[in-house]
Amino acid sequence: MTPMRLMRFPLLPDSIRWLGVIVIAGVLVYFSLLTTVSAPPEPGPLWDKKLHFAGYAALGLSLLYATAASEEDPTRRALLSVGAAVAFGVLIELLQGPLPYRYFSYSDMLANALGALLATGWILVESRLEYVPFPS
Repeated sequence: MTPMRLMRFPLLPDSIRWLGVIVIAGVLVYFSLLTTVSAPPEPGPLWDKKLHFAGYAALGLSLLYATAASEEDPTRRALLSVGAAVAFGVLIELLQGPLPYRYFSYSDMLANALGALLATGWILVESRLEYVPFPS
């Protein structure tokens, strides 16, 4: 059996990885709570769901990358990261409910959760990576 080749992948410093998580979460908060919408965006409701899906996939991936140096079991790390992204999506939807210029949506929550779940695929990719410190 031939050994699996590992691809080298840069591991940015902790502070930069966590800054990425904060920036993505901030963008999600801005577009979910601080901007106004009068109706679902065009060209229809599926476009909106794609944005939710992509945003929470990005959040889940950023959480997994931020915790890449952790000694935690990869499966547990994936569950915690995706769980945090899903919980964040549920919280955002709950906060939208009482806002007069936003609306609460179970389908948005589902799109958020599915996007976050997509991020678990990174654990499979990660098994073929060798993280290397990013040059200073």
